[in-house]
Amino acid sequence: MSQIRLTLLASLLVFSTLVMAQEQTSSPIPPETKPADIQQAADTKPAMDVKPTTDVKPTPDAKPAEGKLPFKAALVLTPEFCATKVKPKGSAMTKEWGTFDIGKSACEELEPALKGVFVNLTRMAAVPSPEDAQLVLLPRIVDVNATTASIAFSNREMVVIVEWTVKDTSGKTIWIETVQGSAKHHMGNLFTFKKNQHLIVTDSMKAAAVESASKMSGSVELRKLAQ
Repeated sequence: MSQIRLTLLASLLVFSTLVMAQEQTSSPIPPETKPADIQQAADTKPAMDVKPTTDVKPTPDAKPAEGKLPFKAALVLTPEFCATKVKPKGSAMTKEWGTFDIGKSACEELEPALKGVFVNLTRMAAVPSPEDAQLVLLPRIVDVNATTASIAFSNREMVVIVEWTVKDTSGKTIWIETVQGSAKHHMGNLFTFKKNQHLIVTDSMKAAAVESASKMSGSVELRKLAQ
């Protein structure tokens, strides 16, 4: 009987020792934690979207984006000017036949070239009234000269000189400038002569028109007037 009690006591002692050892070695469950990046994201408020300003107004002295002169201009091409014909120079034995239809070419080439110079350009057959334009552009053909050639396929050159006068609404002259344009073409034979003559007149006037646009666009007087 005593032996059985000793055995039971020993078993209880061993069991108690094992339970205590397990409790000491077991670590407590840590409290629930959030990752640092998640916590920071939760505490950080998203920045407000910045919308671009839509009511920005241009400054009063802003220039047009294309660099055009900010004027309402009138290009005066009278019927008389457009009908201008120039006879070739030289003696009766050396000068070529016919006439140069320089006025017709001028009235075809000047307006398209000057469209890119002013914000508003209107072609008119006579000088306009002051309320119709801020500037009046008056061209005048000063001289036309062409070399001659004895062989049909030989090149000859033509030079056209045009004088410009620009006036304001009061009639005061603001700008005067002389420009020239030149071109080269074959003389042509009996059958192609008139065609080649037309080509050289057209191309030389086209060159003069381009030069006119360049001179007006870069004019110090007109740019100063626009300020």
